Amino acid sequence: LLLAIYYGSFASKYGRRPVLLLFSTGMLLSLAWIVLICWLDGRVPIRLVWLASSFTLIGGGQRVAKAMLFTIVSDAVDASHRTRYMSFMSSIPHITTLIAPPLSAIFMRISIWLPFEAAMGALALTYILILAMPESSKLDPPESPPTDAFATHPTGRPEDEQRPLLPPEPNFAADLSPSKLSKSSSWYTEIHHLLHIPGIPFSFTIFFTAPIALLAKAFVYQHASESFGWEMSTTTWLRVSQALGASLVTIFALPLLNTFIRLQSLRQAQKFDLAVLRGSLLIASVGFAVLWQAKANWTLVFALFICGLSEAIQPANQGLATSLISRDLNARLFTTVAVLETVGKLAGGPLQSRLFSIGRREGQGSSGVNFLASSGIFLGLAVVAFFVRVRR
Repeated sequence: LLLAIYYGSFASKYGRRPVLLLFSTGMLLSLAWIVLICWLDGRVPIRLVWLASSFTLIGGGQRVAKAMLFTIVSDAVDASHRTRYMSFMSSIPHITTLIAPPLSAIFMRISIWLPFEAAMGALALTYILILAMPESSKLDPPESPPTDAFATHPTGRPEDEQRPLLPPEPNFAADLSPSKLSKSSSWYTEIHHLLHIPGIPFSFTIFFTAPIALLAKAFVYQHASESFGWEMSTTTWLRVSQALGASLVTIFALPLLNTFIRLQSLRQAQKFDLAVLRGSLLIASVGFAVLWQAKANWTLVFALFICGLSEAIQPANQGLATSLISRDLNARLFTTVAVLETVGKLAGGPLQSRLFSIGRREGQGSSGVNFLASSGIFLGLAVVAFFVRVRR
């Protein structure tokens, strides 16, 4: 958590590429340490592999790297196209969920060391990619659509279209220039500014509560085994079902929708993101409700597919949040999001475990109250979202 805060300030001052280079170094050293301990094969305590995670202090690990990648997209892409690219990036974990297990099995048949060699080779390749790309914090700001699509004809539209959705963000946030950020602003000051920008507190609420609700999916496999008699080896199909739904919406549906709907103003881009967010929250609520009421194997698989279709929550929320702030705050925004998501998962794990234990006893599976609770969380967020109006 503290590393995310530190690297957010580091990225604001020195750029995004140095953080990514540090991340690649930390991950490469971590993998090399695991390989070394396993290669020594009993000559040293095997528990020393636990120290591998200490190397991720260099660069902050995957969560900080993910924050930097989303920051780069926000730096380089205008608000009308940003959600499309956020969606593509959100699809990558789901694609790897589909291809990594069979690929690893093939590699391990050839050599037990081959998966590690492939991973270390891929990390070495990232150095070339990072050094080849420009520093996004120094790029000219992307040419965003005008705040008002009818700016040239102020009297040519109905009065309700002229009314702002929310007052403009406070001047102290708008006045944050790169020089002021680098010289005088601390991480606390930057987060304080973010929280005073209309729409950001709601966005942060979703970033925090959604991981809590989504953790219910981690108990689906045990639920399928205990309540439906699935062998644990066959529960992989549940993961595939969820990944297919997520891939469908993040690779095809959301990008195509963003492409065909021409967003000619910043306000239209915000309304698009908010509409996608509302719909995705409702889909998530329905998916977990079906999961709670599932009585047959096919409904279990179908429920996870529906949950996968709600994966547009993250890119829509990211696109909405970045449209509300100045580019100077992008790195701080995404590292703060990394902290919120981590805290949400830390809090949600014990909570979901306790809810899942309700109704469980010898020979009987859980009553699935945790799925109902997740459905309620998403429904509550959706209801609030329908009353939210944002405008930078």
